[in-house]
Amino acid sequence: MAKKIKQKHQAQKRETNWLLIGGVVAIGVIALFGLLFLSLREPEQATLATYCADNPGRCITQGNKNARVTVVEVSDFGCVHCRNFHAETKPLIDQQFIDTNQLYWVVLPYALSSTTLPASNAAMCANEQGAFFEYSEALFAQQTEAVALTRAGFEQAAQALGLEMDAFAQCLSEGRYNTIINNNMNAARSVRVSATPSFFVNDRLLEGAQPFTVFQQRISSLLNN
Repeated sequence: MAKKIKQKHQAQKRETNWLLIGGVVAIGVIALFGLLFLSLREPEQATLATYCADNPGRCITQGNKNARVTVVEVSDFGCVHCRNFHAETKPLIDQQFIDTNQLYWVVLPYALSSTTLPASNAAMCANEQGAFFEYSEALFAQQTEAVALTRAGFEQAAQALGLEMDAFAQCLSEGRYNTIINNNMNAARSVRVSATPSFFVNDRLLEGAQPFTVFQQRISSLLNN
């Protein structure tokens, strides 16, 4: 009788051990799948507005920093649609929203390729003398000219604006802002910018050289809500 009781206890002990082992294995499998799920998830990307706020030396701003609406612009100096936007739409946005302190405009200096990167560097060099926006308009206006995207064109635009040329030329020669522009390109890619112009209106993407009415509607809606 004692032998049967002993065998029963041994069976119960073996059963308990298997339950314990099974529980440990199950927990391990769940943990493994949890880690696999986390590793496969795409990391959350900061918005370009946050990126520029965290890296003020990499972006150029215009307007009321405390405005309820922020627009981040990603353009390229070789982009025809970007030129059209700056010729036709941006002046109207300036007049209605920026000059009236209702809008904060942020430019992410950017280049679609190595061909246009020197132009963005030149605009950042002009920014050292407080002329980023005026210089950018001059570069867009040059697109149809033979000097477009050349050093001669960069210097011509700087001279027309009355910039101090020795400092400007030194900045050009150094490619002083190339690393910053490359960082900006990576930031833009992280939020899936693949074409220019692209705009983020309170972090919501608006692609292409949309007419003023589209910007007006989007901005006004945000201001009124």
